[in-house]
Amino acid sequence: MRTMDKMLTDLLFMSQKRKDLLILLKDGGKTIEEITDILNVTPTGMLPQIKKLKEESLVLQDEREYRLTPLAEILVEKMQPLLDILEVIEEHKDFWQERDLSGLSPAFLERLNELKPYSLVKPDTDKFFETHPVFLENMEKSKNILSLYSIFHPVFPETFLRTGDKDAEITLIVTKRIHERLKNDFEKELKLYLKQEKKRLFVCDDEVKIAMLTKTEHFMIADFLTWKGAYDQESIVSFEPAPMKWAEDLILYYKEQAQEIKG
Repeated sequence: MRTMDKMLTDLLFMSQKRKDLLILLKDGGKTIEEITDILNVTPTGMLPQIKKLKEESLVLQDEREYRLTPLAEILVEKMQPLLDILEVIEEHKDFWQERDLSGLSPAFLERLNELKPYSLVKPDTDKFFETHPVFLENMEKSKNILSLYSIFHPVFPETFLRTGDKDAEITLIVTKRIHERLKNDFEKELKLYLKQEKKRLFVCDDEVKIAMLTKTEHFMIADFLTWKGAYDQESIVSFEPAPMKWAEDLILYYKEQAQEIKG
C-alpha cells in the first residue's frame, strides 16, 4: 500500500496535465473553457485530472470556476521552482550529469531555475582549441565585465589584460594558481592592468570548481569542470536578465571571499 506522501507526489508530478493545471490556477480561478483553451487540451482529457485533484482537496469548484485550495497554493508555490530546475537540467541532461557542481553553495544550487532560458554552446570539432565567437563578440562590445577563472585559457591574457580599452570596467577574480601564472608569464601586462583605475584583480583559493564564469551588460557565459576535473569547452550562454543576475551574484560571492591585488 502506497503512503500518503507517495500518493501526493504522484498526483503532483506524474501527470503533465495536472502540473499544467495547478500552475495555471496559481494565477486565479478558471472555467473549464478557459482551461482547455489555454492548455490546448480537450474537456474529456482534462476533467478526469480535475476530478483527481478535487478528491485530494487540491482543487475546488466555485460555481463555474476551478480554483486552488489553500493547501494547493502552498504546494504549487514550492513546486514551481523545482519544476523550473528540472526543466533546466532536462534540456541538456547529459551535460548536467557530467558537471561537478559540488563547489556551488546550496543557495546557488537552489537558484538553478534562474538559469533558464539558456543555450548550450559546444566547440566545433575542427576548432576545438579556439574560443567560441559568441564569447569574443560579446566581450568586444562589453564595458562592464565581471569574470571568475580557475583555469588558464589561451584567450585569457588578450581578453582581460588588454590595455587599449581604458573605459571598460573589469573585475577579475582568479585562483592563486592563475595569479602566479600571470605574475610569471605576463608580468608587464599585469602591471599595466593594475595601474588602470577601472581594472580590479582579486585572488581566491584554488578550490573553485567553475572553470570560467563571465557576466557583462550583454550576456553571461559559464563553463563548469566535469566530475573528472576536465574542461571540455561546453558553455552555458544566456542573454536574459535572470541567468545574468545568477552569474553576477555568484561572481560577487567569490569576490567577497577573495583578496584584492593592488598595483
